[in-house]
Amino acid sequence: MSAARDCSFLLGPAQPLTALDLQTFREYGQSCYDFRKAQESLFHPRESLARQPQVTAESRCKLLSWLLQVHRQFGLSFESLCLTVNTLDRFLLTTPVAADCFQLLGVTCLLIACKQVEVHPPRMKQLLALCGGAFSRQQLCNLECIVLHKLHFSLGAPTINFFLEHFTHSRMEAGQAEITEALEAQTLARGVAELSLTDYAFTTYTPSLLAICCLALADRMLRHQHPMDLRLGEHPEASLQDCLGKLQKLVSINSSSLTHMLPPQIWERCSLAQSWK
Repeated sequence: MSAARDCSFLLGPAQPLTALDLQTFREYGQSCYDFRKAQESLFHPRESLARQPQVTAESRCKLLSWLLQVHRQFGLSFESLCLTVNTLDRFLLTTPVAADCFQLLGVTCLLIACKQVEVHPPRMKQLLALCGGAFSRQQLCNLECIVLHKLHFSLGAPTINFFLEHFTHSRMEAGQAEITEALEAQTLARGVAELSLTDYAFTTYTPSLLAICCLALADRMLRHQHPMDLRLGEHPEASLQDCLGKLQKLVSINSSSLTHMLPPQIWERCSLAQSWK
């Protein structure tokens, strides 16, 4: 598991849902879920470091920890962070990367992800400045073209963020949780999911499995009366319990980081918080 990291950004509470949000989910939610779930295996990079002679799980963790800080500095969405990690891991499956180019690959993947989902993506000049002038604009442009070519311009991966939102809507629509309770669980689950993105051990789990387990762990920590129905994701029981166990260990190791990633009112309610003080 990755060591505890300094995370100064506070994840804000999930945005209030409107009647239109729920109506849209009733009409299109299940169709969107079925489509994204069917795509999941096509975009899931397994053992992305297997053919990397210079990139290790530790260097991956360090790069993603730095990218998390960059992500927070620009105030980007969780969706763009998930897409960044997915693009990075999928590219690592295709091409050996030199250690001195790994940071450039990280900002390139972030730029590609932001162009898909952000209204105002970071500028190349801003990203290059964060690298201390180690790389040129031309190098970034060239690597962007290489990444897009290697991934065949196939970029719309199903993400943990998508499945977190879907399962949150599903439990509310089924009357399994009040809106406030469901959104609190989603906020906490998003913090747990962010921790898992930097840890190479969690690349073996699909985004939908991670999402539902993050929500289940969040319910447990918040002592909710109506916990997440794990059957919603249609995952094998053994996989669910394995993932849940590793997530709980990850949260325990990174508790100091998680306290800074969450709104105080949510962290104070966590049942595990007292044992970590």
